[in-house]
Amino acid sequence: MNSHINLKFDKIGSSRNLLPENVYRCLKAIDPEETVKVAEINPSCADGESLHQVYGVPYEKELNCLVVAGSRGEETTYAALLVPCGKRASMNSVVRTPLNAKKVVFADLEYVIRETGMEFGSITPVGLPEGWKILAEETVLDQETVIIGGGRVCSKIEIPTAVLKTLPGFIAVKGLAKE
Repeated sequence: MNSHINLKFDKIGSSRNLLPENVYRCLKAIDPEETVKVAEINPSCADGESLHQVYGVPYEKELNCLVVAGSRGEETTYAALLVPCGKRASMNSVVRTPLNAKKVVFADLEYVIRETGMEFGSITPVGLPEGWKILAEETVLDQETVIIGGGRVCSKIEIPTAVLKTLPGFIAVKGLAKE
């Protein structure tokens, strides 16, 4: 952890109450060395700007997770988009191509919350339903670790990018993030 980040990260086993069960199980399965850490935050500081201002998290280390639904005919594919804080996700062919979709829209929030077991404001790419993809701006992998939602608005996860890219359905995408 960087010394200028004002968050106290602990092993996930020590702070299990900060994570939904599916997120905890996924992390235990993919990270037996427990390099992924979790920190408790004030829920009112869950958004990117507040996390930066209050806790000193650099924008380039902080990822936003947006869920989209891509459709082609009757088939729908869901994906979590990971973009650095302060950037927007490109919703053009950069997203449509890996989803094999003709149309991509933001997924219905109630559906996402029900299917993921996560809280609004803290959707994370960890522990997503089977078959969902994770599309991450490829420059995210330039960071040694990144900070993402913990599945509950009271938590953030610090995850090495080496572990992040082992998540089921992970695809690095050039040009996913835009100003």
